[in-house]
Amino acid sequence: MRNIKYFHLSLIIFVAGAGTASADDHVRVATFNISFNRRSAGDLTKDLSDMNPQAIKVATILRTVRPDIVLLNEVDFDEDGTAILLFQQQYLQAISLPGDTDPLYLSHLWSGPVNTGIPSGRDLDNNGLIGGPADSYGFGWFPGQFGMVVLSRFPIQTESVRTFQRLLWKDMPDARRPVDPDTGRHWYSDENWNALRLSSKSHWDVPINVNGKRLHILASHPTPPAFDGPEDRNGCRNADEIRFWVDYLTPGLSNWIQDDTGVFGGLAADAHFCILGDLNADPIDGGSVTGAVGRLIEHPRVNSQLVPQSEGAVRASSEQEGKNRQHHAPAANDTADFSDKTVGNLRVDFVLPSRTLQVMSGGVFWPAPGDAGTELLDCSDHRLVWINIGLPENAAD
Repeated sequence: MRNIKYFHLSLIIFVAGAGTASADDHVRVATFNISFNRRSAGDLTKDLSDMNPQAIKVATILRTVRPDIVLLNEVDFDEDGTAILLFQQQYLQAISLPGDTDPLYLSHLWSGPVNTGIPSGRDLDNNGLIGGPADSYGFGWFPGQFGMVVLSRFPIQTESVRTFQRLLWKDMPDARRPVDPDTGRHWYSDENWNALRLSSKSHWDVPINVNGKRLHILASHPTPPAFDGPEDRNGCRNADEIRFWVDYLTPGLSNWIQDDTGVFGGLAADAHFCILGDLNADPIDGGSVTGAVGRLIEHPRVNSQLVPQSEGAVRASSEQEGKNRQHHAPAANDTADFSDKTVGNLRVDFVLPSRTLQVMSGGVFWPAPGDAGTELLDCSDHRLVWINIGLPENAAD
């Protein structure tokens, strides 16, 4: 499929002995930032064409945890889907990989363009020049860098997918427009502010038909609240990218939201959903705006009682020390292994289900030293996070 903005693929494959899927009474939903970003367009496809060691480790983790639905962050987007198809066919579905894992058939796929690397034609970083990754609608060296992919064992209702790639930041009520504290002026000129998009990548509402019941996957990857100056423009954007979901879930607050087809409004009040993604914000520690992700976690429609944990995160925090000594949140909740000197380990990857779903269990793939799987962890600085959920019998079609 070439020269299209969005692609979805249904590669239905039934293979005897291909591994055991999740039981019918629960669905395993996961998020994983797999660091499949490369410096130039096409490099990811080249890497995946020759049994790439990083991709083998990523696939082995996925084949071990065996999610039914997973959001993959930081997968460079190409319009014909070549890279992700290679990963599906030559890694996830491979009969054999190093290690003892069965093939994983997540046959339904959805992806689309993102704002990273798309030139804005404006000087967004105020360095007096136009061009380069920081002047794109989302930081990126080429269009599609740091993209996203949803993979599913269940059919994706592609005709009902909503995307919010082109939604303008200025249209958000009470948007956090960055201010330069040295001058007291807005960081973005009026002309730039009126053209800047809210999402650094995109926000997606991807409905999936789970055994006749509809589950909305709410996917995003907000910009890191870093790599800026005292104006905190990335921190402000990160907070408002997260707040998008707060408004999307709240009747009365979602009237301003317009998707890329021109339809206004948020998610129906009775819909079942899981919010997935690397949100680049820890509820307690790190440099994000205070309360940015907390508002989402504490939303009345979100079931946040179960916090996925791992023993490996506890050990890593203890052994690496550094910034981790200053953290207040439980180390067991961490999902990313960041620099011990500057950031420390944080909980930034989330699977947040709606209160309409039954939450059974969950975890983070972060084995402790000496346990099986530790040799896989260097494939990304993030860890796979998963939960098992059950959909009620009266879930909508």
